[in-house]
Amino acid sequence: MADAIQSKPKFRADMPKIPGVPDQPIREETAETPPGSGGLIARAAIVGAAVVLVSGAAWWAYRATRSLPSQTETPQVEAASAPVGSPLPPFPAAAWLQSNGPVEVGAAQELARPWSSKRFLFRKHLTNETVPALVVRLPGGGSNGEGTYWGFSLQAPYGRCELELVTELNRLASQYGYKSRYPMVGDPCTGTVYDPLRLGTAPGGAWVRGEVVSGAGLRPPIAIEIRVRGNQLLATQIE
Repeated sequence: MADAIQSKPKFRADMPKIPGVPDQPIREETAETPPGSGGLIARAAIVGAAVVLVSGAAWWAYRATRSLPSQTETPQVEAASAPVGSPLPPFPAAAWLQSNGPVEVGAAQELARPWSSKRFLFRKHLTNETVPALVVRLPGGGSNGEGTYWGFSLQAPYGRCELELVTELNRLASQYGYKSRYPMVGDPCTGTVYDPLRLGTAPGGAWVRGEVVSGAGLRPPIAIEIRVRGNQLLATQIE
């Protein structure tokens, strides 16, 4: 009799049926699933999703900043070229040091051929310093038949070495590592190459001949103004 009583299922009161509410089975909590564990799992899932979203947003912001152009990049500006035979642009008067008087460089016939040159000395007015200089006849000429002459100091800008006009293109390539179709001015101490047919900027923004095309030079050679008076070449001003 006792066994028959124990075999009967435990009494469980039936839940009242509410109209419109479906019947749902009662979940029995076991030792493997502690009470309230469902809420912990849900909260953990929410936290994990939030971490994923924050990480994704941080990665997107990092990629966006990498894709922006750098504000420190300096655009490269191609050097202006001086057409063969064109006169030198006017140099600001404040940038010139007047000499004690025009220095006679020589007769124009001495520089009859393109790329012919002649050394001379120029004396500065303020410092009374004698500067070794060079005048070069460039290819072409003006409409009046006169040649175009380029004068410059042989003292390297910011240096102690003497510049040279390199007319041997093979030596220009071997010594300076620069290939050209016409002569260049070189600094044998630093290996800088200056192009006589291109214009570069001097301090103050003025344009002068001899743009740096190779090497560590900071500016073109120091310019000397050359004028033609009759048959004579005169050096009148130095930068």
